[in-house]
Amino acid sequence: MPSPTLSDQPPSASALSRRSFLASLRRAGTALLAAPPAYALHSLVAQEGQYASGFNMYGARGFTRVLMIGDSLSVGGFGEGMAEYLVSKFGRANVAMYAACGSAPQHWLRDEPDYQTRCGYREITPRTNLLYDFIGGRRPSPAIAPKVENLVSILHPRNVIVQLGTNWMDAMGAGDSTKFGEILYRFINAIRSEPGTVRQIIWVTPPDSSHYSRGVQQTVFNLIVAGGRKYGYTTVDSTKLTHYTPGRSGGDGVHYNSEEGRLWAAGALREMGPMLGRF
Repeated sequence: MPSPTLSDQPPSASALSRRSFLASLRRAGTALLAAPPAYALHSLVAQEGQYASGFNMYGARGFTRVLMIGDSLSVGGFGEGMAEYLVSKFGRANVAMYAACGSAPQHWLRDEPDYQTRCGYREITPRTNLLYDFIGGRRPSPAIAPKVENLVSILHPRNVIVQLGTNWMDAMGAGDSTKFGEILYRFINAIRSEPGTVRQIIWVTPPDSSHYSRGVQQTVFNLIVAGGRKYGYTTVDSTKLTHYTPGRSGGDGVHYNSEEGRLWAAGALREMGPMLGRF
């Protein structure tokens, strides 16, 4: 039996490096493009324009295999590791990733105000590769998170991976579970706003944190898992894959450094890898 290739199995933690990530993009035959202004990105997505001959604005025809949406954890090492594997497995033309620091599910909804992040943004599509992050203590350029309904309408993804929920912990108080539960319902409906398009939703729950109380973390986790049972999406339990140790995992109790983020991605991919091959 031939040995499995990178496209057949999730990568090891050591494989999830910046060098191999960029090399995988080069193998896909896509040059890195200069970053346009944030407002231009938002306008491009909001227009939902189609080119002639059935090609959408990203240069892809038909359905995109995977769309991933995340927060600052996907701007960092977790998102980098996920992108490397997804691009290697499905090809650059079949993968899109958007991550906005500080965002939560409500910020991606069309009927909510635009959300502008000033602490980090990642975007990978067949035609763009953008990363706005802190460099030498300097804040990154601002960017506006696109709306999930627009992304689904443009990209027609079969699989949607969600990495959101940590930023709910900052606002979680008594009675907020009901409010966030309603947002979760609207968010899942938005992902499914194009009939016959999204076949599978996989929600990667927030990882372990030393900053938030166990009670708050458990409340958000329970909310996401209960939503999966109620609305028919799959959850990947990140608390089984992570343990935040200050000084080793990161410095603020929330954000994982690049190495630890890639380790988390490798663990999540071991669980979701077989699921992604279904559609």
